[in-house]
Amino acid sequence: MMLGLAWIIGCYAAGVAIIHWLHWQWRRYGKPRTTHYVLQTYNNQLQVEWYLRSLYFFSWMKGKAISVTLADEGSTDDTLDIARRLSLEHQLSICTIAERDLEEWALKHADEQVVVVRLNQNEGLETAFKYM
Repeated sequence: MMLGLAWIIGCYAAGVAIIHWLHWQWRRYGKPRTTHYVLQTYNNQLQVEWYLRSLYFFSWMKGKAISVTLADEGSTDDTLDIARRLSLEHQLSICTIAERDLEEWALKHADEQVVVVRLNQNEGLETAFKYM
């Protein structure tokens, strides 16, 4: 009976040691993969705050690192003002990018996981959360 108990405790201790060693290796060599979201907006004041808050909330819930770039195409409503207010809370880069400049930007960030979402199109909104 004592031999069986010692065997169980030894297996448990070995499992704990292996888990700690793997965690140490992961922290030392593994880099958390950041998903970069590019939100294309044009007069989307009704969607931009909800979408940004949802992105940051779900990334926090899942423990994933994200970065967000808001690419505005010349909005005339309060889209940029809302984004500037939210950039005080979260790390959010705001830029005004033309359509052709966005493709150049995507080529520069080809080594990252980049998700481009147009807030004017509903089908892109539903699938963007799958990459988290």
